Amino acid sequence: MNKILKMLVLCAVACGISIPAMAGNESIVAVVNQNVVTASDLNARLNLIAASTGLPPSNELNAKLRPQVLDMLIEEQIKLQEARRLRINVSDEEIEQGFQTIAQQNNIPTDVFKKALAQRGIKMSTMNDQIEAQISWTKIVQKRVRPRVEVSDADIDSELDLMRGNSGKNQYRLAEIFLPVADGVKASDVKSVARKLSDQLQQQPDAFPKVARQFSQSAGAEQGGLIGWVFGSQVAEEVEKVLPSLEKGQVSQPIEAASGYYILMMIDKRQISEEALPSRDDVMQRIGTQRLDRAQRRYLMDLYSASFIERRL
Repeated sequence: MNKILKMLVLCAVACGISIPAMAGNESIVAVVNQNVVTASDLNARLNLIAASTGLPPSNELNAKLRPQVLDMLIEEQIKLQEARRLRINVSDEEIEQGFQTIAQQNNIPTDVFKKALAQRGIKMSTMNDQIEAQISWTKIVQKRVRPRVEVSDADIDSELDLMRGNSGKNQYRLAEIFLPVADGVKASDVKSVARKLSDQLQQQPDAFPKVARQFSQSAGAEQGGLIGWVFGSQVAEEVEKVLPSLEKGQVSQPIEAASGYYILMMIDKRQISEEALPSRDDVMQRIGTQRLDRAQRRYLMDLYSASFIERRL
């Protein structure tokens, strides 16, 4: 986004002037407080997603994904603006390290990955913007959310007692993609995206971790959606009903829950036994991750509620 365009938008918002659909040569698809998202921003991200997930590009898929990807860009703007408010900065070195991590996750040497993006006409600034938003949000969560999340010895004991009480029952190792239904977004639009992603992933299950990193809004997104071993009683009721029918390696259809849609991948399943109980550290980690996920979602929803957002797509 060029500086002149940002200044025009900032002045317009401050003066209560309606922002036009075109600013300079850029078509605006969303306004987020003092910033805007342009059509070129949106198209660049769609191209990046196609390149980094391995999903075959198509006009139909892009049409389904455009509203969801726009929501992602709006969310990134909210996160970056909160980082600026808190005076949280991300260095060029951190962004480069983030890029290297993504290349490693895709099993591609960093220089080869950069060349591949360039060959598809994707600017490094598009990838860097996404990485900066991710790192900024991680720093915000560490600074403002994590200190309020506690796991006591009693919490761990209760969890282990629950596992012992479920001895002989199935436990599931899952990966998930969670697509929330945010304010101002139609649930039917999110469901349509979830269905399209699910259809693609059932044909290409190996792409699940890449798609999760791009789309999922759950705490395990950066780990490819992995949430570890759980009992049915430890997940949403709507998700629990589906688990027994999933086979190892299978990707589910979209699962509607109270706050959005889940797509699951069954990594493994087993019967729990005393010998298979996790360590106290593992239990503490899982409980802490779940609570941190809920807390950071609430924080983000509060930021949404306090923001001026106008979608034009």
